[in-house]
Amino acid sequence: MVSPRSRHPTTMENLPGEVLSDIFIRLLAKQLAQMRCVCKDWNALLSESSFVNSHLHRSMHINQKILMFFGVRADCTSFTASPFSSPAIELDNFFKFPVNLESQPARCFGNVVGCVKGLICFKYESGDDYIVCIQNHSLSAFLTLPPCSMGSSSESRNINFRFGYDPKTDDYKAVKLTELFNPRRMAPVEVYSVRKGKGSWELVSQRIPSHLQCIKDQDLVCVDGHEGHLHWICYTYIGGKLAESILAFDLGSERFKEIPFPDSLRTCCFGDRLNVVGVLGGKVCVMSRVRDTDCEVWVMDEYSWVKLHVFSGFSGGDKIFPCGFTSNNQFLFRCMNELERYGLYDPVTAKSKSFKIRRGSVGCKIVEYVDSLVWIN
Repeated sequence: MVSPRSRHPTTMENLPGEVLSDIFIRLLAKQLAQMRCVCKDWNALLSESSFVNSHLHRSMHINQKILMFFGVRADCTSFTASPFSSPAIELDNFFKFPVNLESQPARCFGNVVGCVKGLICFKYESGDDYIVCIQNHSLSAFLTLPPCSMGSSSESRNINFRFGYDPKTDDYKAVKLTELFNPRRMAPVEVYSVRKGKGSWELVSQRIPSHLQCIKDQDLVCVDGHEGHLHWICYTYIGGKLAESILAFDLGSERFKEIPFPDSLRTCCFGDRLNVVGVLGGKVCVMSRVRDTDCEVWVMDEYSWVKLHVFSGFSGGDKIFPCGFTSNNQFLFRCMNELERYGLYDPVTAKSKSFKIRRGSVGCKIVEYVDSLVWIN
């Protein structure tokens, strides 16, 4: 006599949707992309935004994050990838650039703009032209954005691109800031929305405050833009003295807001003080070092600045260069005397972790990469 269990054997095809989801969520995005081709039901399940978000959440909080150090050089293809938990270990053959990026001419200067939820944004400039592209390495998906609405001109002094995610509209946006000179001023800001698909760059109606005359492009750790806001350090004049201030941009409302620095950090003394801005625990923060002193970390709590941490970095007393903050609320810094040597400071344990990267990636942009199912339309 045949039992009911043997007449209806359990297979992947007849498993309940919640069981399939529990299995699939543990797999890599590359494997799941292949499974979308098995049948319509699997494709529908793996394409649901709820599953994509759950898989991403697991990648960000359970799976291994990857620190990627991209060298600032003409072809932008020199990089080092290491596990976040063990940055001294280098991952071989972890990342591959799209063919059309690798084939860019030697005169084409490339750089990393940012990385949000597994999407890496690059920019390439050749003469007066800019190429901005977004890649999901896990899915081998690649998108080249259309040319900006406002091209470069002889007035362009500095052009700064940023990339971020707006949780209110579930949209990824690239932002372009252009600094002009003669007289020095900021041009209208341009924004490209990935959600709108095959659109174009649009001008933001609000102008950057006129007293903010210069953008400081020293965002070495590209983890900004996850919370719906982007941040820049700007220069302005207060009482005839050059001072630093924070310019914040809301990716949802596309509005700017200026955030003054802590009073003790406002005055700008080139060569004496190094400031970097970031996000720590969802709050705007600043890491600052003055000459040979320790690093201070200030956090904007409600409407005032609070100095939360002071740390020295390397145990040997080597001078350090503040780089920025990680999404795990750790502080990343570099050795001033040994450029390929970096450190991660954990404020919870009050301990630093030192590691080295390949010399070809020195002077780099640093991003955190996670496995992601986010598709680029």
